[in-house]
Amino acid sequence: MSKRKLSFIVAPVILLIVIVWQPWKVMSDSHKTVTVEKGLFETFVEVTGELKAEKAVDITVPEVSFNDEVDIWAMKIMSLVEEGKIVKKGDEVAQLEPTEVEENLTSVNEKLNELYTLVEDAKIDSTLALEAQRETIQKERDRVLDAELKVEQSSFESKAVQRQTSIELEKAQRSLSKSQRDLITKTQKHKTIIARNERKVKRYENKKNLMEQLRSELTVKSPADGMVIYGNGYNGQKVKVGSRVGRWMPLIATLPDLNTLISEMYVKEIDIAKIKLDQQVNIVIDAFPNKTFIGQIISIANIGQEIPGEFQNGFKVKVKLQNFKEELLPGMTTTNYIITNRIDNTLFIDKKAVLGNDTINYVVQKKGLSFIRKEVITGLETEDHFQIIDGLNENEKVILEYSDNIGDAKLIRLN
Repeated sequence: MSKRKLSFIVAPVILLIVIVWQPWKVMSDSHKTVTVEKGLFETFVEVTGELKAEKAVDITVPEVSFNDEVDIWAMKIMSLVEEGKIVKKGDEVAQLEPTEVEENLTSVNEKLNELYTLVEDAKIDSTLALEAQRETIQKERDRVLDAELKVEQSSFESKAVQRQTSIELEKAQRSLSKSQRDLITKTQKHKTIIARNERKVKRYENKKNLMEQLRSELTVKSPADGMVIYGNGYNGQKVKVGSRVGRWMPLIATLPDLNTLISEMYVKEIDIAKIKLDQQVNIVIDAFPNKTFIGQIISIANIGQEIPGEFQNGFKVKVKLQNFKEELLPGMTTTNYIITNRIDNTLFIDKKAVLGNDTINYVVQKKGLSFIRKEVITGLETEDHFQIIDGLNENEKVILEYSDNIGDAKLIRLN
């Protein structure tokens, strides 16, 4: 066979081999890798919170409104000073709507007039009834005296007549005794009626005094000097003009001590078991996104409650900020990273580099022109990293991006 013919046969074969094998791709293919690191490994729970003052003077609805005799459960805020305003003790902070107070006070006055009339009527009824009863007693006494006289006069009569007059005397005496007992009973009855109505009068007079006191305190004043920060009302929303406040939601505003700030948050039920007192918390405040503040957990609620604005339960947790110099204000939103585990001098790697299933975890490494799968044992995890317990060493390279058929690569198991 001539060389020319041989070249026509060999050239296509070589071309086919080159297309299938693509040696230039094998030689030039570069895979993104990550390095196994060693150092401090921290796990944390991320929770959104809000700055509040640990110590603050509360500005609430008038204390008299907590009295059970005041049948007003909520009052609308008609006016409210601007949040952040510096006020002095005695300055006006809010004005509460007087309509319901005035209506209740009118109703109380009407009831009092009714009761005054009832008391007077009861006293008149008592006087008339007891006077009639006393007249009855006097008549009964006269009957007794008459019967006694007849008994004396019958001493010369037959025994039958004497017996009859004695019986009439006994009947007159019993009737007198009954009338006297009736006087006592009626006296007690009328005293009870009068006393009952007088108690009602006293109660409504007290209620009137309370309502008048509440009316005089509808202008809510500051109990101390400080900066006004609105309180939280129903559904966790800030109090504002038009909000309703009362005995079940009394807070209108606070005067916070800005040197004692805490971040208050609600930790979900699935995470609360990881939270302990005195745990360190790294805090990022939206107003200072490039700075991390340090805090410490000082309080964990024993009972869960519905998280405001969400349809799930959580536990209220308070974190005290430490050693801050920035001008932080209550109401600022915080992102709290509660450190649940801290392990120093341990291996960890990018989470996306670890593959596997329920029975085995592995990473992918390049060995020569091929790939291998290497078993690893992982420990703690964060949102971005796995702790490596066994299977890798510091500074080892691991493939981060790989082909879909990597599952066919050789698997190297740990001993």
